[in-house]
Amino acid sequence: MWWLTDHEEPTRQGSRHRQNAPYQRMRRADGYLMIGAAGESIWVRCAEALGHKERCDDPRFATTRQRLPNRGALEATMEAVLMTDTTEHWVEVLEAAGVPCGPVYNYQQMFADPHVGHRGLVQYATDPELGDVPHIRTPVKIDGSIRVRAVAPKLGQHNAETFDRMRLSEQDIETLQAQRVE
Repeated sequence: MWWLTDHEEPTRQGSRHRQNAPYQRMRRADGYLMIGAAGESIWVRCAEALGHKERCDDPRFATTRQRLPNRGALEATMEAVLMTDTTEHWVEVLEAAGVPCGPVYNYQQMFADPHVGHRGLVQYATDPELGDVPHIRTPVKIDGSIRVRAVAPKLGQHNAETFDRMRLSEQDIETLQAQRVE
């Protein structure tokens, strides 16, 4: 949208939001934490939860417009506080203050999260050769009937059906098979 309105090529921001600060991944002693303190009221709650309400009066951090050019300093001051305790602690503190946040998981942590299990995001399809094969279900749930039903077809598994639909002659099919068209 930025480019469409002013035709300026946006610079890479990593996990940072282009128009809000702090709204990004923050380093922790035991990993990373995503914090989404967009808007002034959430920023005030965030600063208070981190034990530094005075940062709201700091001219570098008082408003979003002032925080954006001072992101480096803001990140350094926030990460200094966040490094004093665990991700679990800060998620509890920030959520209690109404600040959107969450841990940044590695894959093992993500698949072990109870919410992933509750949502049924990992589904299994049975294959005669491979056994039960795990698949990732779309996180959008319309109803319980939509699920992974089968593994991906093997190379050439549906050739006969496809050739039939294409109304290929026996000679055309023999030519394709000779060319090892799968």
